[in-house]
Formats: sequence, structure tokens, C-alpha cells
Amino acid sequence: MNDFFNSSEILTELENNINIIYTPENSTKDKDEARKNVIRFLYEGVLFAHTALNKTAADHNLSISDLHATLIFALVKKFSFGYIILSFGVGDCPVNLISADFSEVQLLNRMDVGEFSGGTRFITMKEIFNDQMAARFGITHVDDFSYLVLMTDGIYDPKFSTENKLEDRESWKTFFNDLAGHNDDSAKVDFINDTAIDVQLSTWADFWSRGNHDDRTLAIIY
Repeated sequence: MNDFFNSSEILTELENNINIIYTPENSTKDKDEARKNVIRFLYEGVLFAHTALNKTAADHNLSISDLHATLIFALVKKFSFGYIILSFGVGDCPVNLISADFSEVQLLNRMDVGEFSGGTRFITMKEIFNDQMAARFGITHVDDFSYLVLMTDGIYDPKFSTENKLEDRESWKTFFNDLAGHNDDSAKVDFINDTAIDVQLSTWADFWSRGNHDDRTLAIIY
């Protein structure tokens, strides 16, 4: 994903189209076309990742299913009219936007939460590239925010348990209290004096939780 979106040409096109969408004087037709262009670039980025995984599998004589992986990402930029967050998700990993004082919490991606083992979707699956693909992309505009949080199920499962808690303000307050050191390990993440925050997050993520052994990746923009 980084290789694809490191292109200055693609980033410029995204920025130009976003400016069209959020310029009040532009026609509805122009805004709709710009929105389609943004989604198309995001789609191409996802397809780039899918193709790279297929090539890696072929190069190493593997089945593509050997490389099954969920994928979430977000692109964030501050404009004169506020922040724009472009997001995508496939699988059971959330992308959440949290406003000041936890007054509002938004889940920015569609979650593929299976009711049984093997029920989730993966970026390696051809079937995700269907008519419903566009619903996996998000274009969100906010004046400001406190946290943008992306996490894998190794953190989501033990800390939130169910999908409906991902837009519950009290559940997020509890989560950030946990990050503040109110946990069994007294592991604290300091978002103010953040010079060692990478080490603190790594230490915090080493918590023990019965039956929860999935990958633990946590990214926070604040």
C-alpha cells in the first residue's frame, strides 16, 4: 500500500478531487465525478495489494490462501476546510474516528465479522472485488478530531468483544483509560509526553488475554 500511495502524482490527483468535492460553488455533477475518482484511486491501491500478494504466492509456489490477510488503511490530510480521512477495510479490523471529549465515535469501515471461524473476508479473495466493493471505501470530513484508531483483531477482540461496542462512547473511554495505565500490568501510554510512545504502545500491547492470540497491531493518529 505504501508503494502505491507514495506516488506524488496519485496524491496530487486525490487532493485535487477532494478540493472539488468540498468546494461549495462546484456543481453536483462535478462533485459526484470527483468522488468517483477518489474511490477509483483507492480501489486501484487495494487491487495493487491484491496483485502483489498473488505474485508473491506464485513466486514462492504457494496457494494464495496461504497468504490470507485482512487489510485496513486510512489516508489523512488537513485542508483549509477541515480534515479528510479516506478509509478502506476488509476483514474484522476496525478504523475508528473519535472526536474531542469522546462526544462522538464513528466506525469508518465495513466490518466482516463472521459468526463462525473462517467467516471473515480477506484481501486475497477475488470475491471481494464485486458490486459491493465501493461500500468498503469511506470519505469522511470533520472539522477536527482527537484520535484516529486502526487496530487488528488481536486488540479488538479482547478489548471490545463485539462490533456494536465500536461506536459506544463508554467503551472507548474504557479503552483509553486502559491505555492510560488502568490495567493489570499498569502499562501506560503517554500521549502528551510522547517521546517514547512507540515503546509504551508495544509494552501495553503485550497484555495477556485468555484465548486471544491473534496479531496485535495498533496505529493511532492524535
